Amino acid sequence: MGKIIITKQHNRLLLALFDGNKPYLMKSAPLLDEEDILGNIYLAKVKDIVKGIQGAFLSIGAKQAIYLPMDQCRQVLSANREVAGTIQQGDEIVVQITGEALKSKQPSSSALLTLRGQFCVCNYFGHGLHYSKKLSSEKKELIGSYLEGASIEGREKYHFTIRTNADNLTDFTLLSKEMESFIHIFDNITATYKYRTCHTCFYHRETEILNQIKNISLKMYDEIVTDEEGVWKLLSEEITDKPVRLYEDKMLSLASLYSLNTHLQEALGKRVWLSGGGYLVIEPTEALVAIDVNSGKAQSSEKKSSEYYLKINLEAAKEVARQLRIRNYSGMIMVDFINMNSAHDKKLLMDKLESYLKEDNVRTNLIDMTALGIVEITRKKVSRPLSSFFKLHPETNFQSCT
Repeated sequence: MGKIIITKQHNRLLLALFDGNKPYLMKSAPLLDEEDILGNIYLAKVKDIVKGIQGAFLSIGAKQAIYLPMDQCRQVLSANREVAGTIQQGDEIVVQITGEALKSKQPSSSALLTLRGQFCVCNYFGHGLHYSKKLSSEKKELIGSYLEGASIEGREKYHFTIRTNADNLTDFTLLSKEMESFIHIFDNITATYKYRTCHTCFYHRETEILNQIKNISLKMYDEIVTDEEGVWKLLSEEITDKPVRLYEDKMLSLASLYSLNTHLQEALGKRVWLSGGGYLVIEPTEALVAIDVNSGKAQSSEKKSSEYYLKINLEAAKEVARQLRIRNYSGMIMVDFINMNSAHDKKLLMDKLESYLKEDNVRTNLIDMTALGIVEITRKKVSRPLSSFFKLHPETNFQSCT
């Protein structure tokens, strides 16, 4: 079992999930007193409709503007009029912040409200109960029987998806409590949104670091360790499934104990070495992420061996999946593996790569291998890449971008 390590790095919180000596996942979150508006739900006012980009600009405060794509307002809660078709300038509608501000772009939003917990996801619009594909049929049946007997008031009004983490539950009380809390939040919005003043905030999402932990499967770790006392107090109150420990050794910092500076430098760098002597060259561009697999330090005799090429490619496949998780790259990813002539070896490589990509909590699809031997991957964008929070620095290895 792994450990979750949380420490402060250059005015950000850095979360690293370790599986052995290497991080399996790395995330950045704001300090507890610097939380942003991501996930919050507001009564916003439509200021401008821009048909050319199929979107609208809304205000949630005197100086705070947000962007709303039209495809994210198929259903709308409107406080000042009944919206029969598209929204109009002057409408007061309930929206949720779904994307952070980036450079000159405003935060993005959606009128399709969603609450995400550790064990379930609740959508305001829609009805019914669905399950994560990763849950076994036996577990789905047990949960379904429990929820039927629990008779949670108001559950039929919203759409629930039971998350993979529910697989770890033997007592489903925590799941029902989470569902009840989401129902209460949405019921409160339903009862009050027509009577509240514009720019009202109906819901403040839980702190980002807590949200990130809840998105990690309980099977992946057995302990959370932090040297930030405020984080320790928060997590000790909110996390009941796993122990949370405050690291207090003054002689050796938590970052040094786990070589976090070294791991972060690698996650921000261009080259990643493989234990077999090969290496990856990772180049993000505006359109896509290009990854090149090289044979590296192999002896000339080894380089002539098809077995060696397969060995390097298989090792590279596992590392590619890890680097995508750690760096949080999204969109199109093109991987140029070492060329192999054997159809059997190519199929083995693709099968292994697909199995590694399926471990990702973010939806990642292995598309195909092109005629030129380039492997195509797509990964859903859910947040900014790690490099948008930190960057390499020639003297101190890296520094904060925010």
